[in-house]
Amino acid sequence: EVTPLGLGADASPAQAAAVMEDLAALFDKLKEAEILHKRIAGIDRDSDAYKDRVNGLLARCAPDLTHRPADQAVPELHARLNRAREESAQRARLEKQRERQEERVRKAEARILELRSALDVLCEEACCEAYEELVEAENRSNRLRRLDADLEDLEEQLRGLSGGRPVEGFVEEARAIDPDEIEGRVLRLEEEIAGLHDERSALDRTIGEETIELRRMDGSPRAAELAGEAQQILAGLEHSVERYARLRLASTVLARAVERYREKHQGPVLERTNALFARLTLGRFEGVRAEYDEQGTPVLVGVRPGTGEIVPVSGMSDGTADQLYLALRLASLEAFLEANEPMPFIVDDILIKFDDDRARAALDLLAELSRKTQVIFFTHHRHLVDLAEPHLLRTLPIFLKYSRIEQGVR
Repeated sequence: EVTPLGLGADASPAQAAAVMEDLAALFDKLKEAEILHKRIAGIDRDSDAYKDRVNGLLARCAPDLTHRPADQAVPELHARLNRAREESAQRARLEKQRERQEERVRKAEARILELRSALDVLCEEACCEAYEELVEAENRSNRLRRLDADLEDLEEQLRGLSGGRPVEGFVEEARAIDPDEIEGRVLRLEEEIAGLHDERSALDRTIGEETIELRRMDGSPRAAELAGEAQQILAGLEHSVERYARLRLASTVLARAVERYREKHQGPVLERTNALFARLTLGRFEGVRAEYDEQGTPVLVGVRPGTGEIVPVSGMSDGTADQLYLALRLASLEAFLEANEPMPFIVDDILIKFDDDRARAALDLLAELSRKTQVIFFTHHRHLVDLAEPHLLRTLPIFLKYSRIEQGVR
């Protein structure tokens, strides 16, 4: 019977089989649909449970997201979770860094305490009241070390120059030497050394010649001939030495006579030069006088007080030589002013080789000369103006007032 299958009575078995197959497939689909409905129901339950869990989680952790649907709130909540994890990791790192920094701070504080203790000791040793004064104390200490090293070098040089003598005695001996004589003595010693070298060379030549001559003297008649020649030379020398002594004595007597005549009849310019030179050298020289050099030419020499020792210009220091020339210039100008109208006396940096004491003496003489004529003094050296101002303002106000002509010039 195939009527329940919706087939007619005339349906063939094949048609019935096909319908049966379709029905079997339909039943299978129905079963699958039922399974799917059950799965959908489970998914809906899981979805509702998930939404409930999400809402509960939002209520606890993100109340501001409760108004959003779960499918929107979950990504935001997940993003917040990631950020929270990153922040937690960052916080952990910062905590470790803070701990390391706190450890460094503790070590730094301990080091500061050690340094303060050391600074306190240094302050006590350096006699300083504050840490800031230690820098200057260190600078002083460095300067002291340099000075000690320089002193050691100088003492080593002095020991070398003293030739084995005690340094203290050598220094005292050096202090007793007049500085004005040093340059002259050095020149004279250099000349003596050169002369001794020449003399040694001559003696070396003579020794060589005599050695050769001795080698020739082997008992031949030549020795007798040379002895005879030597006797003749000695006989001639006796007469020559006697004549030389007479001439030398006559020269000395004549020179003394000329000196007495010169001292008796020396002119006013030379007399004034004596006084000015003595003042300019602060008594190191009592004056000047005329002498004759090896060629017989008159020359001026300085005369030491007390001993009468003479010092040629070549034996004076540059400053003393300048003082001699200034004394001659002032004496000549004063002699000129006695018989003629006043004329300005203009000088430019004539005191650069004077020490302060001799510069003051020279300024005194210029102040005295300014009472007779106008004195114009140029200099580029401020310390000379400083020497002149307090010394001359009382007696020579115009000298400084009108000496400030240009910037940098007095």
